[in-house]
Amino acid sequence: MLNGFRVMTSGVILGAMLLSGCSNSSEPDEAQQENSPVMNENPDANTSETQFIKKGVGDVIRSIKELDSEISMEAESEKIQELGKEVSTTWDSIEKQVEDEYPDWYERIEKNLYPLIGESGNADKDLEKMKRLSEATKEDLQLFLEKVK
Repeated sequence: MLNGFRVMTSGVILGAMLLSGCSNSSEPDEAQQENSPVMNENPDANTSETQFIKKGVGDVIRSIKELDSEISMEAESEKIQELGKEVSTTWDSIEKQVEDEYPDWYERIEKNLYPLIGESGNADKDLEKMKRLSEATKEDLQLFLEKVK
């Protein structure tokens, strides 16, 4: 019986020693934080931001092309208005990033983009004006895409 007690006590002590060596803390210590690439600032963050902007600009261009198509077919006013809202929503998804990272381009793009969106919402749409604004906006967006590559 004494042997059983010694074996059991040794097992408990050994188990306690093993468990105390394992850290159950959810917070990494300072050495782990310094060496962990996940915890440090990601040097590729600008690359992913740039990719986000480039994808968004591509989406805006596609939306404008859809609007162009409807303008060319002289579609009904409601369809043009709906596509104008889509262009606006698509631009809104990247607008803040473009404004923060590329303020000069932001101003340049919006000089034609906002009048285009505004004209799409007018009851009496000037389709020729919309075509000019659309072409100018697409050109600015294409040049911008080349800049951010």
